Amino acid sequence: MLSKKIMQSREAAVKPRERTQRRGIDYTFLFLIMLLLAIGLVMLLSASAPSGATKQNDSFYFFKRQLLFAAVGVVGMVFVSKIDYHIYQKYAKIYFAACFILLVLVAIPGVGREFNGSRRWIQLPGFQLQPSEFMKPGIAILFSAMVASGKYNLSKLSGCKFFILIIAAVSLLMLLEPHLSGTIVIASIGILIMFSAGTPVSPFVIASPFLGAAGFAAIYFFDANRLSRLMRFINPFEDMQNSGYQIVQALYAMGSGGLFGRGIGRSVQKYSYLPEPYNDFIFSVACEELGLFGAAIIIILFALLILRGLRIALNSPDTFGSLLAIGITAQVAIQTTLNIAVASSSVPNTGVSLPFFSYGGTAIMVLLLEMGILLNISRASINDHVKI
Repeated sequence: MLSKKIMQSREAAVKPRERTQRRGIDYTFLFLIMLLLAIGLVMLLSASAPSGATKQNDSFYFFKRQLLFAAVGVVGMVFVSKIDYHIYQKYAKIYFAACFILLVLVAIPGVGREFNGSRRWIQLPGFQLQPSEFMKPGIAILFSAMVASGKYNLSKLSGCKFFILIIAAVSLLMLLEPHLSGTIVIASIGILIMFSAGTPVSPFVIASPFLGAAGFAAIYFFDANRLSRLMRFINPFEDMQNSGYQIVQALYAMGSGGLFGRGIGRSVQKYSYLPEPYNDFIFSVACEELGLFGAAIIIILFALLILRGLRIALNSPDTFGSLLAIGITAQVAIQTTLNIAVASSSVPNTGVSLPFFSYGGTAIMVLLLEMGILLNISRASINDHVKI
């Protein structure tokens, strides 16, 4: 539906007076954002307390830092929600270039900070900057602006070549870190925008096995043991003490929660069993403490947020707004799906964070700024012709 709307150049059908007309933000979307953020902070406090006490001699260490970054992010979200989103179209290339340079810098030994075999951060006074988080909206802004310019016919392969080259270049830098989950998320955002803009699905279907093989080959080249851990999802209990340890502990946590869970703060697996329970496997702790019922509510809230994001995209008055909203919403959808799938051993462990829940200052701030962009796009809707 969106592809058809874009191919018909919707901007031409919108009168100038209508395009500048503004209305209130989508308060339902804002409520879902704040509710998920609140639940995420509560779960982070619970999941991180043992690790904070052990590593930093402060049970509230990770929570206080996350709360600070979240507070800054909320203020930024409110500010960004008042800025006309068309300004990002004007500076799309500059923003993307800055993000690309940061990715180059983080790959340089001595500049990028290495942790657990990956070099993904740049150390700044008081905190670490993760450039890949800025690239997620960067690829969405750039691709949306390129499509909206009308210079590229994505229904033909010749019109897709620049998009493909950009995805390949960014993916290469990401794999050098190595950061497989970030590569998947960023590439998927770009591909979904291309698909929404009219690119046939057949090239992606044909190319996907080769891209997947290239990704695993790159991981194997840099760290063969990492590839072994990735493939352990097939039967994690085969090597419970080594490559399958994280997944097994995550499954124990999810399975022991029962219908209504042990209760908030009463997780057992977060006590030195589940590595970094406040990050990639925070959903497992949520399942253990809140049970199937609580986990279902969290999933439903994410589903409602994603549907509301798509509604904003479909109600946007122009192509740039529609595609940008799709790119940002796709990021939340992809990360949520992958995180839950990893925790349940449905896909290989790629180390992807859960939006609004997992610990990470750069991630939560950038995510909330992206939510501010979506809120501003919701202001620009000329009517509610699509109901979700």
